[in-house]
Amino acid sequence: MSRDMKGKGYTRRSFILTTGGAAVTGILYAGGGKVFGVTQKPDTWDNEADVMVIGAGSAGFSAAIHAAESGAKVILLEKMPVIGGSSIICGGALCFAGTDMQAAEGIKDSNELLYDDMMKVGGNENIPSLVQAYVDNQLATYEWLKTLGVNFLKIGIASGMSVPRSHYVKPADVLAILRDEARKKGVTLVMRTPAHRLAMDEKGRIAGVIAGTMKKPVTYSARKAVILTSGGFSLNKDLLAKFVPVMAKAMAINGLGNHGDGLKMAWAYGADIKDMAYIKATFGFDLEAKTISEDFVLMFYQGAIIVNKEGNRFVDESLSYKLVGDAALAQKDAMGFQLYDAAIREKGMSDPFGRTAGLEKRGRIVSAPTLTELAQKMNVPADSLERTVKEYNADVEKGGDSKFGRTTLVASYGKPVKIDQPPFYAFPSTAAILGTYGGILINDKTEVINVFEESVPGLYAAGEIIGGMHGVAYMTGTAFGKALILGRLAGKTAVGGQ
Repeated sequence: MSRDMKGKGYTRRSFILTTGGAAVTGILYAGGGKVFGVTQKPDTWDNEADVMVIGAGSAGFSAAIHAAESGAKVILLEKMPVIGGSSIICGGALCFAGTDMQAAEGIKDSNELLYDDMMKVGGNENIPSLVQAYVDNQLATYEWLKTLGVNFLKIGIASGMSVPRSHYVKPADVLAILRDEARKKGVTLVMRTPAHRLAMDEKGRIAGVIAGTMKKPVTYSARKAVILTSGGFSLNKDLLAKFVPVMAKAMAINGLGNHGDGLKMAWAYGADIKDMAYIKATFGFDLEAKTISEDFVLMFYQGAIIVNKEGNRFVDESLSYKLVGDAALAQKDAMGFQLYDAAIREKGMSDPFGRTAGLEKRGRIVSAPTLTELAQKMNVPADSLERTVKEYNADVEKGGDSKFGRTTLVASYGKPVKIDQPPFYAFPSTAAILGTYGGILINDKTEVINVFEESVPGLYAAGEIIGGMHGVAYMTGTAFGKALILGRLAGKTAVGGQ
């Protein structure tokens, strides 16, 4: 061991464990009840804090701000050169219920309806207490964001909702506001500093973080708590292949730091996992998509149908776009066309996810005055496409759907409409991973829970890193929403609960 390493307070044993020189898994119990973790805390720390937050996205900033408001000294680590994670590139929908904006538009919503909708879209596989934690804290989070100066642009209907409750914002603006608020509260933001390991003290409590590089590690103590808000693992093909092999082949559009770092750190201390099998890709993206804001359209929630390269429908279009994504990935070339007419296009112009002008201008959407001509441009059999639309329109007139049972536009909202007003449009679409909606298990206090259903002392988590909130599918706005809502909760409980 070098003299520099000795100077940082490492014993030879702790340094070997920290740098991975000896692979030790689980927790080892020595005589006399003394506990040794995967990485022992160093004898002295380079930096000291009350709370360490790992990951500077919306969950991390929310946690850091609220911990600091409680009087804690907070250090927020971010491994990338920019803040935001997946939050900053998301679609900007936040799922809130019972807001003044809804009331102004005559939309009746409530905590009870939000809870029921979240459980329903999650197939009741989501954890009720976690969903309840979201519901109980969501309106206060909305009001908090308003006091910070967040501008809510409008309300829309989206996947899994029985009433419009997507409150749209500009994500970059929200992150900038949160960053500035964190600075005002005295939070120390450290960029370009990846966290590698958690350190445990002799009592079995998570006591800090080993960060920096393996050649030059930097240690940070956490006298009260470590909060993991480091995002998911959409960019880690090995982890995707381990849990959901089909998703390892899907494109990913999310934060550049989403490699599962925090997950691995938590797993080293026995953290349980939830909902990994339900990780899905979102349907509605251009085949060469690079961003959500420019390459994502949900015309099937405005009334479009979705057909494959044979010109046939293959899914109930009112399902969650995650389930639609599953169906699309199983089609030839993992894609489907969103097919609609002039009336549906016009209706979509009033919805943030129904505006197609940019894609049309770039030639990503094809149109024609007749279905026959449209089929030629789509390179699908014209007779199949015409038959599909004719059968669908006949079903709409009868008030049903003989093929897939579609009765609404999205979830339990809206009624299907005929596709019969030229010109006709087709948007070739595929599914992309926007986030890994499964992850480590937490309780309703945001404490990380291990495989023995016990909390890991001193360890909390919020945001994309967690599982249990969504279950089998996902309601639009609840990923961005849970980051802010559970981030606030983690910041409060991590300090107040000690």
